[in-house]
Formats: sequence, C-alpha cells, structure tokens
Amino acid sequence: MKRLAAILLAVIAGLYLSAVIFIFISQEKLFINSSEKPEMNLHNYGLTTENIQIETSDGEVLQGIYFPNSRAELVVIYSYDNSGRIGAGMDMAEILINNGASVFLYFHRGVGESSGSFSEEGLYHDIEAVVQTLSRVKGYDEDNMVLYGRSVGGAVAAYAASKFQVRGLVLDSAFLNYHAMFRDIYPFVPTWLAKYKFPTDQFLGVIRELPVMILHSKDDEIARFHHGKGFYDILDQPKLLIELSGGHTENVTVSRDIIEQSWAFYIASLCRRCHPYMN
Repeated sequence: MKRLAAILLAVIAGLYLSAVIFIFISQEKLFINSSEKPEMNLHNYGLTTENIQIETSDGEVLQGIYFPNSRAELVVIYSYDNSGRIGAGMDMAEILINNGASVFLYFHRGVGESSGSFSEEGLYHDIEAVVQTLSRVKGYDEDNMVLYGRSVGGAVAAYAASKFQVRGLVLDSAFLNYHAMFRDIYPFVPTWLAKYKFPTDQFLGVIRELPVMILHSKDDEIARFHHGKGFYDILDQPKLLIELSGGHTENVTVSRDIIEQSWAFYIASLCRRCHPYMN
C-alpha cells in the first residue's frame, strides 16, 4: 500500500513539474503567437492609411499604420497586444476616427512585419521610438498625443505616459502587473517563476494630473476586473472607470456601443478645439 501511495505521489509530482516547466517556457504565448500571420484587411474598412516604419534605439524596425484625420487635434497611439491580427485594431481605429482623432497603430517587435523578438525591455524601446517618430515625421507635439494600451499594451502605454508629456492615457483590459495576472491565471504555480514584470501600477504611481480612462470588463478571464479597479484606486483625479462586458478578446465587439460613447466623451474632454464633432 505504501509503495502504491509513493508511486502515485511520484506521478502527481511529475505531472505537476511538467506542467510548471511548460508554463514557464511558454509564458510568451500569453502575449504573442508568432505562428499566426497578420490579417491586413485594411481595404475592407474604407479608411485612409499610411504605412510608417519606426526604427528603435536598439536597431529593430517596426511596422506602423497611420490613420490621418484632417480635422483632428489629437493622435491616439494604440499599443496593441495580439499576434498580428488587425481586426480588433481596425475596429478601434474606426471608432477613434469617427470620434475626432487620428490614430497610429503599430505592431511591436516580433509581430506582423516588425523585426526582433518579444521582450519586456524591447516593448519599452518600441513605444519610445513610436512617440519620437510621430513627433519627427508627422510633427506631433507630445501634448497632442493620447496613449492607448490594451492588455500588455497597457503596461507599455503607462510606461510611456511616465516618460513623455502626453495629453491622455487609456488602459483597456490591462493588468496591474504581470505577477498579479500570473497569480490569477496559475494559482498553483509560484509567482517567482513569472518571467516578466510589466509593472503598470508602478508607472501609474508617478503620473500626476493626467486624465486617465480605464476600460475593463467584469467578464475578463485573463486580466480580471480587480486589475481595472486597482488602477482606479491608484490614480489621482481626473480618472474614469468604464465597466464593459465580454471576455478578454470579445469585449470590443460585445461592448462596442459603450466603448464608442466613452471615447467620444473622453476625446471631447481632452481636445481644445473639438466643437466640429459636438452635436
């Protein structure tokens, strides 16, 4: 009997160890699936676009898509989180343009046609290069930029907001920090095995007097709702927490109406000459 129990424990321990090893080596899959090719159905949306390459300080070349709006005062920089599929990004670009902003969507290193491979430090270099390129190539002042980050892009956008004098920051389905999200998803795995930090909460801790809008779904199974509530508790005013519905990847579709209304209000509150868009 004791021998059988020992064998059973050894099997359970082996399975647990195998699961932990797999989780440790595959954490990148939470953010990127490099086996998928980007779906670039730009023409289906009827939006004017311009391709812009961004060169980073560490030698990578990123793919960026600029959506101009001739009447817009602000440009929204969209730090996207997925494997290169552009559908949800295009939906958001359409929403933002309709509500009076230009948009710059870029693929971070390792996705789409952007060079390099995924790394936390690399993603910070990417957003720095994006801000500098928009300033140099399109003439935008930092004060005319709004940083918008979804999921891991929230950490990237918050990092940039702590470095540059931008007009606004929007966090969509983001997480307080990687360890907190890792603990939510893998409660049986020690958090010291988490490879990344992405300390969005720390970046927000140094931000003052910046209008921040938080979009977060109560149904989010990846970055759970307590992350969005945590952002709200950390931030000084002005701040806004919008509760969405739908899972982590579905909320853009499920909650499109409230997302559109929230962006319309937020952009109007930020820009100084938005009367052409007010009904």
